[in-house]
Amino acid sequence: MKYLLIFIGLALISLMADASFAQVNSDAESKEISINARVLDSTTLISGKTRISLWGIEKIDTQSAVFSLRIRQALENKIGNSNVLCVVKSKIDNDFVKAQCINSKEEDLSMFLLHEGYASADRKEIYRSIYETPYLNAEQSAQASNNGIWGGAENSDYKQSKNFLMGSLILIIVFILALVVLGFHLMRGFSRVVDIQSQSIDLATKERALKDKEKYIIASMIDAEIRSNKAKIKAFLTIYEETLQGLSDSGRALEYQKAGDIVQKQPALSRSVFDGNTNKLDLLGSRLASSVIHYYARIKTSPDYIDIKPDTPYNEAKKIIETVIDNANKLSETSDRLTDSFVQHALIKKLE
Repeated sequence: MKYLLIFIGLALISLMADASFAQVNSDAESKEISINARVLDSTTLISGKTRISLWGIEKIDTQSAVFSLRIRQALENKIGNSNVLCVVKSKIDNDFVKAQCINSKEEDLSMFLLHEGYASADRKEIYRSIYETPYLNAEQSAQASNNGIWGGAENSDYKQSKNFLMGSLILIIVFILALVVLGFHLMRGFSRVVDIQSQSIDLATKERALKDKEKYIIASMIDAEIRSNKAKIKAFLTIYEETLQGLSDSGRALEYQKAGDIVQKQPALSRSVFDGNTNKLDLLGSRLASSVIHYYARIKTSPDYIDIKPDTPYNEAKKIIETVIDNANKLSETSDRLTDSFVQHALIKKLE
């Protein structure tokens, strides 16, 4: 009897500790859930007793404790004291889940770690998902910029003295080579040197101009698609607000009670521009690209439907229509915020 009471007490303590994450474990892979979480390690959060492994990335194995602490501190700074919004991708066990999380500024935490060179993309998890290209591009960007692990940050303390000596030697060699090259070019004439420099500057300028032009074109196309979707959402809301008005008008017969009705859960929206340019979203910047990805993750080109039968209670039918309208309004507000972001980033001119 004594051991039974001890076991029951331990079970109650465990249930109380997991209360903050009970909603996630009860409905995994169903919806976005806002939780208060803390950083456990470089790729893992914790809420209560539940560990949340960030989806789409793998931890970088390193023997440097300083580098691991640097990653943890960066992730803590990115989250701050605010809640994070997570979408559970899979449940490993009762105390361990895989989830994609964003902070209060709607920044994808996995994308942030990849861009800073603090994690590597999990090819198996992101394979053929809409996040595959952006995540791989973020990792490649970190490599090109020598960020984090790609710049040897895990053993920077050890390399400092060695790099100083090597740097001094390289500077001496470069200085000597510079003198030789300078003498050679002086012999060839200053005019050729000026011409080569001018050509290099022109080439760099043209390349930068092409990059900027491509960025503005992609931004304009995505902005136009979002605005087109906004118009479709508006039309969708007009239809279902009239339907709700008809349900609320007690002086009229309820049409669905005669032969039933079919309700479209969300508007049918376009995403062809986004799907055709996922490999170029990094031109928009990591934060704006993350916002665009999360917007299109909510869009379906083939919407789901709800069948309202004639014997459906009035309050239940009304609740279905109200939920559909509320979700459409939220998507409309997200569309407005995203188009405003394009204007704020000077990618699109504000329409009067």
